[in-house]
Amino acid sequence: MKLSISIIVLVLLVFTAQAQACGFRLADGKLLKCGMPRIEVLALAGQPEFKDVETLGVDTGEPVSGETVETWSYRLKADMGGDYLVSVTLIAGKVTAIHRKQLGRL
Repeated sequence: MKLSISIIVLVLLVFTAQAQACGFRLADGKLLKCGMPRIEVLALAGQPEFKDVETLGVDTGEPVSGETVETWSYRLKADMGGDYLVSVTLIAGKVTAIHRKQLGRL
């Protein structure tokens, strides 16, 4: 019984940590977050400095469209101060991941 409760708590902590990690607060206080549509990202952060587009799929011998994954790269100021390199991953037009690295701490 104790083991199953421990496993449930661990799973909840992992999901909570993942949900909290998918965001970046801009210097003006606005938040980039997972689930946000492409148009909102453009409105908050502007045009990215670099865009990378990949189409992922499996060759089955028949014409099938793959899944398109976009990665938008920014140099942004955070609300806590400092400049950050920020990569926003979009699948089907929605943010699925946000990765950041503070400049000067690379």
